[in-house]
Amino acid sequence: MISFNSLPGNAALKRSLQNALAGRFPQTVLLSGDDSEALSGFADVLAAALLCESAGPRPCGVCLSCRKAEEGIHPDLTVVDEGENELKVDLARRIKAENAIIPNDGPRRVTVIRHAQNLNPAAQNALLKELEEPPAFAFFILTAEQPDALLETVRSRCLKFALEPSAAAVTDGDAAALLAPYLAAVAEHREDRMMRAALALEKTPRRALLGVFGVLQAALRDAVFLANGLPQPPLQPALREQTAALARAVAPARLVGMYDFVGVLCGRVSRNAAAAAVTNALTSDVYRICFL
Repeated sequence: MISFNSLPGNAALKRSLQNALAGRFPQTVLLSGDDSEALSGFADVLAAALLCESAGPRPCGVCLSCRKAEEGIHPDLTVVDEGENELKVDLARRIKAENAIIPNDGPRRVTVIRHAQNLNPAAQNALLKELEEPPAFAFFILTAEQPDALLETVRSRCLKFALEPSAAAVTDGDAAALLAPYLAAVAEHREDRMMRAALALEKTPRRALLGVFGVLQAALRDAVFLANGLPQPPLQPALREQTAALARAVAPARLVGMYDFVGVLCGRVSRNAAAAAVTNALTSDVYRICFL
């Protein structure tokens, strides 16, 4: 049943949203935080609350509107989710056109724009008036992992709510345990095993994954020094066996190429790259860099 209680953590944010829902709720809000999954969950529950038919706490989770919202079939709820793709001005115009139509089922229409930081400047400017003076029935929920990427003119038109900072972190030891099977698979030229190891990494929270990639780059640095016959104290002694195998199996220039590519992946993860895309990059792209 869709409800705020179904969402983990963020007790203060839940109270703030529930208090706001008890009064005159703002028509344009910005939810921000470093956990895209949590942001999506809060946006979905908030959208259901705005459409809920209950006279009591919302969302009630049992009325027809709540059930439709939970099942993704509510005619007055639009969810825009293009992953890491750029959101262009044509999309902004379509959103404006849809919100010029009165709601079908109830008194409100809700539009959720996930990863709103990917709206390009033209799209943001096209939405400015809509966000500032929406029709009386229209409500907008923007989610952004990088809210500072939004224009100040957009941010200033939204009431802002923020998730608690993610506690997700990873120690070097945890990262080494995650990376050891992957690095061994690369050294053995085993693309199938690379895929299985990358799938395990796919389950790592985004913030923690950035830490894992930092350890991966340190291990690759160790491998490059070994491959070039330059003895140096390893940055990642827990991965000494795997980096030695990499140094024997992969040419130094290609190891440098893999190091650089992991830096590119860090940027993609920071921009909320889909987990499947990261897995594919750690498999086919790294295999190509190292061996083809």
